[in-house]
Order: sequence, then structure tokens, then C-alpha cells
Amino acid sequence: MRKKSVRIFDENMNIVLTEEFSKLKFLKAEEEDVESRITSTEIPGVDGVLMSPTSFGPFNIVLSFFYRGSDVFDYKNVQKRLRGMLYKRTPFYITHSDMPGVKYAVYCEENAITDMGYQNGTFDITFVVFKGYSESLMNTDEFSLSSDYWQFGNGLVNDEDISYTHTKRKFKIFNGSSDTVTPIHRHHLITKMNIKAPNGFTLHNKTTGNKFEYKKALRDTDTITLNGVYPFKNKKRCGIDTNWEYITLAPGYNEFEVLGDGVEVKEIKFTFNFVYR
Repeated sequence: MRKKSVRIFDENMNIVLTEEFSKLKFLKAEEEDVESRITSTEIPGVDGVLMSPTSFGPFNIVLSFFYRGSDVFDYKNVQKRLRGMLYKRTPFYITHSDMPGVKYAVYCEENAITDMGYQNGTFDITFVVFKGYSESLMNTDEFSLSSDYWQFGNGLVNDEDISYTHTKRKFKIFNGSSDTVTPIHRHHLITKMNIKAPNGFTLHNKTTGNKFEYKKALRDTDTITLNGVYPFKNKKRCGIDTNWEYITLAPGYNEFEVLGDGVEVKEIKFTFNFVYR
């Protein structure tokens, strides 16, 4: 049976708390409810209200632990060390063994300690998931159906044809999220396109209706990268040569087609994380 664990990490830190403190036992994780933020407008003489798009506020996740100290000094020492690890000046990620394929971008709000005698106690640590959603631990660069880090309970389907790199004009992209992946909500989404296009090209997501158009000629050595809403040609901004649009991914399969006279697709690659409400 796999030992229950909790990891905190960022670009410069990678700590498995249940290994750093061998006597710290991870008990459970509880996510608080989603906060829906809805703006509505009443119009006199008209039934009901006009609704704006719903946004979602941050939510809390509470991780509970038990620590059995060797003595009172050991118990007080782990409290002090945990304080230094949890309260950071910058946000970080956490993941836990109950949902190993999911990560949360957080900051620590509270470490509630309940003493059980002089050398034992419980820790209920409250983290604020400030993005308002959780994400797949890995991005699609690291996708594999055989990996333990991609969970079937989190939108994944058992389809051997799932791929995020394509060389044809028509293809499909699977989004295992519970929500639409969109740069407007600060979701990570990079589309890297190596396309030979003597008259430019259009990348059309038929599922969402999004169309990204590059209007100038491209050689087969050129690369267009759509990083969120920002387009680059060979690492230089090129928005002036586009239609100023961007791509989103609906949950499930998204049908794509590359349009344009004389277009030849060398490679198109999508890199993103699944997002979960």
C-alpha cells in the first residue's frame, strides 16, 4: 500500500512533507466549495435579469496531519520548521497522494494546531487556491495513458489515439478539463506551429468556432507560436500580421483544420494543462 504523502514545490523548491518529517502522517484533504461570482442587471418592465458570464473566486483546500513527537522539543521543533516551509512570500504548488494527478497553486492561510498532550498533535493546514481551479500535475508535453500522473477520474478517456502533436491539416485535440481552456482565464495554453504557407494560413477550431489567422507567407523553417493570446514568429511578436484572435479548447474532443492555399503542415503542437473546477 502506497504511503500517503503531500508535496510542496515551485521552480526552486521540491519538498515531500511526509518524508521531510518521517513521523508526520497525512490524514485527509478537503476542498471547500466553489465560489461562483455572478453579475446580473435588472431592466424595468422586463422579466428576470440579464446575466453576465460567471467567474469563479478562489477556494480553500485543508490538509490534515497527525504528528507523534519523540518528546516536547521534537514536537515544538516540527511546528517551527513547518511554519518556515509553509509561509512563503510567493505562491507555490501542492499535490497530495489522494489525487496524485492534480496540483493546486496556493498560498498558506492558516496552520491550526491542536495539541494532544505535550508531544503529539494535529495540524489542519489551510491553503488558498488563488487561481480558482486546480490543474493536471503534468502538461500535455508529458502525456501518457500509462502514467500514474494522468487520472481517468479527472476527465481522461482510454483512447490510444490521443495525441498533442500533429502533421496533417485535419486533426483533433482532446481536452480532459471540466472547463474550457482559455487564455482569458490565465490558463496555460501554447500552440506551436511549423507550417509552410505561401499565402498565410488559418487555424480553425471547428468545435469552438475560434480562428487564428496569420496573413503573411511562411517558409517551412518558420515557426508561429501562439502563447496564450500573444503570437510570435520565430520568437518575435507578430500580432500586426494576424487577425488578433486566439484559440480556446472546449472540454472533450476539439476538431481542428488548417486552412489556406498551398498550406503544408510540418508540425503543430499543443501544450496545456487540464483544468478542474
